[in-house]
Amino acid sequence: MKPGDNLLELKFWRVPHLEGIELMRVTNLTHHYPRHIHEDYCIAVILRGTETHICRGKSYEASAGNLMLINAYEAHLTRSAGVEFRAFHISPKELRRIALEVSVRNFEPLYFSNPVIEDSSTFQLLLNLHLKLEQKVSPLEQEAEYLSAISFLIKQQEKFHFSLRPLGKEPRYIELVRDYLRSNYAENVSLSKLASLTNLSPFHLLRVFRGQVGVPPHEYQTQVRVIQAGRLLRKGYSILDSAHETGFFDQSHLSRNFRRITGMTPGFYLSHSNIVQDTIR
Repeated sequence: MKPGDNLLELKFWRVPHLEGIELMRVTNLTHHYPRHIHEDYCIAVILRGTETHICRGKSYEASAGNLMLINAYEAHLTRSAGVEFRAFHISPKELRRIALEVSVRNFEPLYFSNPVIEDSSTFQLLLNLHLKLEQKVSPLEQEAEYLSAISFLIKQQEKFHFSLRPLGKEPRYIELVRDYLRSNYAENVSLSKLASLTNLSPFHLLRVFRGQVGVPPHEYQTQVRVIQAGRLLRKGYSILDSAHETGFFDQSHLSRNFRRITGMTPGFYLSHSNIVQDTIR
């Protein structure tokens, strides 16, 4: 992504009556993202360009007409080349709520086995939903179409690509550490402190966390800080205040990490983004 490229367009928004979901529209994105993690599930409708998604030791390529399904908390690398997409970011709690309503299976946790899907009917349904959630139409209509489309996706994935991820004792320890880092992202947390939460040695915790999550604890905390800084920027906070609120040393410290993880500086993010909080009031 070139900072001077005026063709890049970004838009984020939430629909007030739909909890646990954020919508995103991106046009003309080119960037190589380092290994990172999303707190939410990401369901992306690819309209143009190519997305190369690398996870679980494999490479998957998504192009126009494909769906990209990214699991919450799963480490991955992404290379975007001239991409236009629309994406739903859905919290694990919200997606599980819908899954339990439409399925007899008790998914825990929800897990998309295939990151790239070719399914024209599901693609069109989700695209239509995303467009509808950008319009000022009846909240009742939006909510009905949202539940119908996401339920349809879950039913389709249950048949072919949706599975249970096996849980062992150590992953539960890792979830405890992740919860602590998410709740205390602005604090200077020591490895010894995290180890004390799990009864593992610091060395063993570091090895297990990296193996399970894909990044070490300090990088996970940095990524959570960047996510939180982005949310503050969208609320109108200054870059400096966002840095202080999220635990970065200063504005330049935030800018370096923000650019590394998102592909743009906080200033570029603000000046080139059409950032909207709500579509209907």
